[in-house]
Amino acid sequence: MERFLDSLARLASKDADHAFANRLMQARWYRHTARQHEAFRILDSLKRTVPNDAWEPTYLVNYQLAKTLDGLGLPAQARSAATTARDAAKAMGRSEETLQMELLLAEIDLNDARYDDALADFHRSLGISRKERSVEGIGRSLVGIGNVHYHQEQDSVALVWYRQAYEHALISNDAGLILSAALNIGAAMTYVEGEEAAMGFYRSILDSTDTDWFPRIRADILTNLASLHSDLDQHEQALRVLQDALAIYAEERDTVSMAQLDLYRATALWALGRKDEALTEVKLAIRRSSALTLRGQAWLKRADYLSSMGRWAEAFEALSMGHALNDSLARRRFSQSIAAAQVQYETAEKDLRIFEQTQTIALAAAEDRRKNIQRIALGISALAVTVIALLLARSLRNRRRLAEQERKLHAQQVDELLKRSEIEALNAMMEGQEKERDRVAKDLHDRLGSMLSAIKHQIDGLDATVLELKEEQRGQYRKVNRLLDEAVGEVRRISHDMVSVTLARFGLEKALEDLCDSVRVNGGMTVELSLFGLEKRMDRSMEITLYRIVQELVSNVLKHAAAKELSIGVTRSPGRISVIVADDGRGFDPHAVVGGIGLANVRARAAAIGAQITVNSTPGKGTTVSVEGPVME
Repeated sequence: MERFLDSLARLASKDADHAFANRLMQARWYRHTARQHEAFRILDSLKRTVPNDAWEPTYLVNYQLAKTLDGLGLPAQARSAATTARDAAKAMGRSEETLQMELLLAEIDLNDARYDDALADFHRSLGISRKERSVEGIGRSLVGIGNVHYHQEQDSVALVWYRQAYEHALISNDAGLILSAALNIGAAMTYVEGEEAAMGFYRSILDSTDTDWFPRIRADILTNLASLHSDLDQHEQALRVLQDALAIYAEERDTVSMAQLDLYRATALWALGRKDEALTEVKLAIRRSSALTLRGQAWLKRADYLSSMGRWAEAFEALSMGHALNDSLARRRFSQSIAAAQVQYETAEKDLRIFEQTQTIALAAAEDRRKNIQRIALGISALAVTVIALLLARSLRNRRRLAEQERKLHAQQVDELLKRSEIEALNAMMEGQEKERDRVAKDLHDRLGSMLSAIKHQIDGLDATVLELKEEQRGQYRKVNRLLDEAVGEVRRISHDMVSVTLARFGLEKALEDLCDSVRVNGGMTVELSLFGLEKRMDRSMEITLYRIVQELVSNVLKHAAAKELSIGVTRSPGRISVIVADDGRGFDPHAVVGGIGLANVRARAAAIGAQITVNSTPGKGTTVSVEGPVME
């Protein structure tokens, strides 16, 4: 493509039309390679060189400009450019191009969540398409109407429109429209009629001979069918379907889709317990994919699998690779946002220049009119000149007086606005300070409770030494120990459901480190803490719940286990959180425990975040408690 652009550039030096075509092709190339800002600069420059009555170049430039601005997330500017392109197409009498711009305007409104406008636009496009007998226009309009309802969660209504689009696509034998309508039908049908109905619909398409001409349609339908099998835990069926789809993508040499299917196959294999094969599929997806997003997903999935298998070093390496790719993608998106902001600024600056030029021309015209009036007045009589001069002087004085009054009024309004903002800021600050004081007071209780528990644990470690003391000293020790027990119980009652200051300020990772430090005893119980994926903060309520779960489990170990070693592991992977607390203490029979408050609290907290708890323990062989649940990204 770049060689082709170079050849156009050589021709452009000899021909103005070639120069225009070269610049237009460059802009389109930049847009398709995600360099939207460069595309905007070229198109904005071309737009200023096109005469107002040159409809063909006006249409071409504004069509590409509308697509570019929509890609930059600037719907208002995109809508303006698309309207200009539509008007140019109408002026040329091009009905097909006019319809394309109507559809583009509808899609811009849909992307901007202006659902009422988008629905009206698609219905208007449908009417025009039927009048013009445009096969593509009818299909895109029907799908567009369905998309508007689907985005508003009106799935049953969307399904009606998607089916109309599908029937139209079959009649017109339009492969792209068949695929779009079929996939949309499957998605809507899943919510309206259930997964089995959607699977039946997909199988009917695969059994139809009409799709033999379109292998790509079969591959995409097979992929969606496999996804539904996985949703229903039918992983063997999903693997068979994915294998068929993979063969088609291989013939099409579509490595991106093949890599995506490798990840789907890895998920199914893992669910079937075939863990080594799942890791092989993930590795294959990493080798195949050139897309940053897909490679990042593959590395994070590999990290999740390896950590579940206890292969921590490899898991950490895979997690680092995934985060590196995600950081690169985030930087690219940030650059795209900066480009959009810069385009918006340049557009506003250009509009301001046009406004200033218009004002200058208007002022110059007004000055010319004033001079003409003066010349006419001088020709009539000197008295008329004097009267006009007086009137002009009075007008200028009034204008200055009005301008001064407007300036003072504006200044007064600005002062009042600043004062109101200042007052609101002070009120917000005071309210925040009050909340902070309450929170700090509660946090003091929480930290004091943890410290007392740690002191109690350490004092308990001195039992053997106390036996060597005199009876009077042993009695004093027992009294202090009893008072400390009462203090621990009182603080625990006061600090119930309060959040630690470390958790609130520094997050779950630092809070767990502090918790472990507080229960470590030299020469006594050793505590090991393993954390993965907690660098990014989670929702505050989620962090509090996880901290409380770990805190309760550690408290149970201190009170009941008589353990020498304690292991705490918290792993966060995409969409999942895992907590494991294990000790080598005396253990217990989970089925024989009745009325235990500690585990009941843990189960209640886990249920509150949609997590499940598993307790593995045998008398004399220690205890392992695991908590698995979802987490919002």
